[in-house]
Amino acid sequence: MRLQLTALALSLSGVAFAAPRTGRPGQPQLLRAQRSDVSAPLSLLEASPREEGLDEEERGPRPLPHEFALAAPAQDPVLQDAAAPLLVPPQTGNFDGIGLGFLGATTKGFEVTGAPPDAQGDVGPRHYVQIVNSSFAVFGKDGKAILGPVPTRTIFAGFGGPCETNDDGDGIVLYDPLADRWLIAQFAIARTGAPRFHQCIAVSRSPDPTGAWARYDYTFNEFNDYPKFGVWPDGYYATYNMFPDPGSGQFDGANYCVMDRARMLAGDPAAQQCILLKDEVGGLVPGDFDGYLAPPAGEPNTAVGFGRDVLTLYRFRVDWENPLNSFVEPTTLRVAPFAEACFATRNGSCIPQPGTAAVKLDSLGDRLMYRAAYRNFGGHESMVINHSVTVNGVTGVRWYEIRDPAGTPSLFQQGTYAPDSSWRWMGSAALDRAGDVGLGFSLISSSMPASVAYTAHAASDPPGVMGQGESVAVNGSGVQAAKLRWGDYSSMSVDPTDECTFWYTNEYIPADGDFNWHTRIFSFEVPGCRSAADYSIWPDDQQAVGRGQQPATVTLNTAPLLAAAVPRKLTLAISSLPRGVTGTIQPAVVSPGQTAILTLTAAADAEFGRGQGYVITATSAEGTVASSPGGLDVVDADFSMTPEQNEVVAVSGVSNTVHIDTRALFGTPETITFSAQGVRNGVVVRFDPPHILAGESADMIVTGSSGLGASSAAVTVLADAVSTSHRAVVHVRALSAPRAQITWPNAEQPVSGRAQVIASAVTSASSPLLGMELLVDGTKLEGVFANTSPAVMTWETHVVPDGEHQLVVRATDSHGGFGLSDPVAVIVQNKGDCGCSGTGGGWESLGLVGLLSVLHRRRRP
Repeated sequence: MRLQLTALALSLSGVAFAAPRTGRPGQPQLLRAQRSDVSAPLSLLEASPREEGLDEEERGPRPLPHEFALAAPAQDPVLQDAAAPLLVPPQTGNFDGIGLGFLGATTKGFEVTGAPPDAQGDVGPRHYVQIVNSSFAVFGKDGKAILGPVPTRTIFAGFGGPCETNDDGDGIVLYDPLADRWLIAQFAIARTGAPRFHQCIAVSRSPDPTGAWARYDYTFNEFNDYPKFGVWPDGYYATYNMFPDPGSGQFDGANYCVMDRARMLAGDPAAQQCILLKDEVGGLVPGDFDGYLAPPAGEPNTAVGFGRDVLTLYRFRVDWENPLNSFVEPTTLRVAPFAEACFATRNGSCIPQPGTAAVKLDSLGDRLMYRAAYRNFGGHESMVINHSVTVNGVTGVRWYEIRDPAGTPSLFQQGTYAPDSSWRWMGSAALDRAGDVGLGFSLISSSMPASVAYTAHAASDPPGVMGQGESVAVNGSGVQAAKLRWGDYSSMSVDPTDECTFWYTNEYIPADGDFNWHTRIFSFEVPGCRSAADYSIWPDDQQAVGRGQQPATVTLNTAPLLAAAVPRKLTLAISSLPRGVTGTIQPAVVSPGQTAILTLTAAADAEFGRGQGYVITATSAEGTVASSPGGLDVVDADFSMTPEQNEVVAVSGVSNTVHIDTRALFGTPETITFSAQGVRNGVVVRFDPPHILAGESADMIVTGSSGLGASSAAVTVLADAVSTSHRAVVHVRALSAPRAQITWPNAEQPVSGRAQVIASAVTSASSPLLGMELLVDGTKLEGVFANTSPAVMTWETHVVPDGEHQLVVRATDSHGGFGLSDPVAVIVQNKGDCGCSGTGGGWESLGLVGLLSVLHRRRRP
């Protein structure tokens, strides 16, 4: 008996399914900060002695797996192969940042202890804060250092743990324009003890970055490499590339996380939610908010990565009240074919420096560059991103502007900037309030060492073209002799005081060497931004107006794009209406942020047709003009379409229904045909019936196929008729089926009498276990049921004849999804008829129950 219980205990130790150390893919994890507090003013803090450890060169970003091209495309269809004449004016500020010998506000020159610098920074109303791998400095906008450079760990003086003693790098600083605060982050690796891997984050308690900071230490049990951050209304978002340890090449997925921004701004303890993405897309960059106009209420943050000629967008739908309801919703955008920069080299290093002795530099072509800069223009939302590609034997910068990233995304424009035989990489891009794109990068040629350069795309330029010329902010004067690592990232940001001035920082080397890097900070503007309207106007979605019918109304929205625009008075007007359609606006004068109503009337003989339009303008007293097109169908019949819910769950083998109502608005009811776009693999969507007359109803039926995995998608429901069409978005969340497992008895185990079966089940986080039931030879045993996991189920073996039988456990979740365990063959032996298992004694049941209760206590959180 003792041997039998020992075997049972060993089997019970495996009742929890094995999972990655960073959490199960797709399932939200709630992580508390290991410690948090509020510091004294930064100007009073003094850095603790640094803990000696890994050389910074060894902590560089780990390579990421990608299904990249085996050869560069024969022709890049979006290549810009010639530079435009220089139109961007010279830099309005150009000064050295942190680098070898830099004094700043200190008395001792800065010492370089590792490479590369990871130069990054952000601009606020009164300061520019720059961070490198181990230090940061606070500048006035005139370039004068106010504080530092000081070790980044200075912020964590007196905090305790590795955050206080280590400066392990990948530093990020962001200005939060929604709160007028600052965020600083870097990771730290504990030399001993556990957990080893820490993300140290601080949020300023005021607009002054030299004041007090709220400090947080979040820990991981895997290496959180290459962290990137983004500001969003409902959280501070982060992406990490997860590896078992800093030296490992085993990529365990991208961790997409969000921290409780509201509590961090209040200086309170704050949790972090993380969802592991296991589809081999690494190097994600979260959306980072720029501008005055916040994202629409409730809009999710979007992180972006790339694959083989696609961009993958991940929308994090966070639920702080019930974290188990949080999920990530992916979608993809096809882009022009490309090959990663330096794709033919194992280490990603192919960028040649002048001279024969110097090493070739790293391109980091396996990931997106920082940032994914988001801006809300009112009438549309845009995000710009970039990465390095191989084209015509050199490297260039592929850049994209994505419209409506969190809704129905579209690729508004894309371009590859490689206008000549020089090499360009390590880019960063952002948008100003006029819709211009600023792009900074590293530039190298056969006669020029790595330098810092920039270009720009004006909103009036052809799509995908940097039409404002190219300028070099600082020329490099030396080569990096032995270290192939360069940059890791650079940073383009936009001044919140005017939303026009771009600020950029990157590295250069003034003389040959390896640990003598410098950094440069400069600013510039695209001509015309300051004179552009600092407000926007746009109509609601496309509208249908009936010929000879009652007028239709459209809401006209306005918004300020700068604080100075709030008190302006805007005169609204409409033009370019179809023949026979008239429009009036009430009120005709509004302030940015207010709405007006456009009333459209179509005569009986008005020009018939779908996809027609008009133009709305808003003119300020100062003479600036903003305009926006509107869509209009002039029809003889129209209808409305309303799904009864905007979310539905897809479960393997189960059909769930969304009821759709329609209503005839005017004219003879027409036949409506339903279709769905954006459905993920493993999910089937059909409509019953697929065709109805306007005024009737239909059901959208969502079914999961066998083996369905967890996924989420924004499915567009299209209702199309002859005269017009309408659409709605239904979010379809696919849940993986429960996984069941029998852990006792073992295969070929002899059993008899009242035998015990120990089983466990794992379900999706948002779909709790409903119950487990036992099947013997495919037949369900009535009354043998459990609603917790793990559990002991007892069955009377006398109901089957002696001999071999197969046991299977079926687990069902609260949404009706089910999964079967692998079968276990047992031998029923009831010749003795003792009411126990074939080899055990009568005490076995008591031992099982006692052991299970111990297991439950040990598993209690």
